[in-house]
Amino acid sequence: MITKRIFVALVGIIMLACVPNSFAETFRGEFCWQVFNQGGEPYWRYKFGVYQKEGGYFALFGSVDYENTLSAAHGNAVVVGDSVKLTIVSSDREEGLEFWTETFAAQLNPSTLNGTWNAIELVKRDGENDVFGIHQQGTINLVACQ
Repeated sequence: MITKRIFVALVGIIMLACVPNSFAETFRGEFCWQVFNQGGEPYWRYKFGVYQKEGGYFALFGSVDYENTLSAAHGNAVVVGDSVKLTIVSSDREEGLEFWTETFAAQLNPSTLNGTWNAIELVKRDGENDVFGIHQQGTINLVACQ
């Protein structure tokens, strides 16, 4: 019985030692961005917990706030040359109104984490059969989280 427990413990230790470094991550904190349209008017706000993965990749898990309505959002970022490329995906079902999904791409300055963005949104309204798409663009600024 003791031999079996020792064997199981050794196998567990060996398995943990074999976990590749690519699974390692470091929590970098909470980051928030305010999104503005081309005219400089505020649109929505993102709030993410940001994790740095081995190899210089970043994973983002959090939310998007559209006019005080929170929806789930997630994304990833990578440093490419002298910029940070950020991709965010979010979607939600607003009961009785619509279902929407959005893919958001931004190019950020690595020292300020501000930049420009483009997004494509697909919307299917309740009671309608058609799905329509919207393209938007503007600027994005790192802001204090609330």
